[in-house]
Amino acid sequence: MRKAQIIKIHILFLLFSFGLTACGSNQSPRIVSCSSTMTEIIYEVGAGKQVVGATSFCFFPEQVIADKEAGRVRVIGDFININFERIDSLRPDIIFTDTNMQRKIAEKLRSMGYTVYHFEPDRLEDVYECILKTGEAAGRKKNAEKIVREMKEELDKIRAVSRDLEPVKVYMEINHMGPWTFGSLSPLQDMIEAAGGVNVFGDTAAGVFMTSNTEVVQRNPDIILSPIWLEAELGGWKGITPLMEIYTRPGYVETNAVTHSRILYYDSALMKHFGPRQIVAAQKLAYLLHPEHFTSPEGTIPWELGWIK
Repeated sequence: MRKAQIIKIHILFLLFSFGLTACGSNQSPRIVSCSSTMTEIIYEVGAGKQVVGATSFCFFPEQVIADKEAGRVRVIGDFININFERIDSLRPDIIFTDTNMQRKIAEKLRSMGYTVYHFEPDRLEDVYECILKTGEAAGRKKNAEKIVREMKEELDKIRAVSRDLEPVKVYMEINHMGPWTFGSLSPLQDMIEAAGGVNVFGDTAAGVFMTSNTEVVQRNPDIILSPIWLEAELGGWKGITPLMEIYTRPGYVETNAVTHSRILYYDSALMKHFGPRQIVAAQKLAYLLHPEHFTSPEGTIPWELGWIK
């Protein structure tokens, strides 16, 4: 009898231990994202249901909007102003931040004892690495690997066409608070090159920086791209630089872009979200630079000439 009881207890112990292991393996980390870019990546790798907190600026994919409206995902602030007490109340296992603008936020959260993944991509390869690390942290490693593999394949298709075309010199403005642009330390540099263009400020070893109208004229871009947003929270029509304002800047009449009427808008929310949609953004860039050789990607908003639906 005693031997039978020992065996029974041993079996129960094994079953209990197996149950704990099984439960632990099925538990996915609770996630808070302090960045719209990171939120998009998290959802794309298949970890959207693990997100418990995101920012008011998180609009992509559309599911995150529905999740916030339903209350399943709590708003933890905007990109700069983060509600740390609310994050505390959500009990996240991991938190995501990005760009140098959120460095102090990441440091603050780490000082509170949280595991924080912070990314500042300088090149497109860094974006790939960001997706892979995010997928691994969220328990979606294979999904992330598939996304990156497909992104590289699609970018190779663009390069296969653009490499034989005459490069177009590009000046891309980042915002409307003066002539801000970017140098070689930005994923946009790689995207422009893949699309068959040359960043006129690509010889500047910097990310985003403020230049001058005089410098833009001296570099003589063939095309000027200006940002536009649909969501009022991100600027709306009040945040758009009228094309006429660009045409009439001092000296711009001397540039190829004005001479050939190649001043166009670009979808800021598409181009500057460094995640899976970067390939669609590169396809759009290729179309803007070489419309005779590329078509506008399906589903993108044709804002380039100022039209909006």
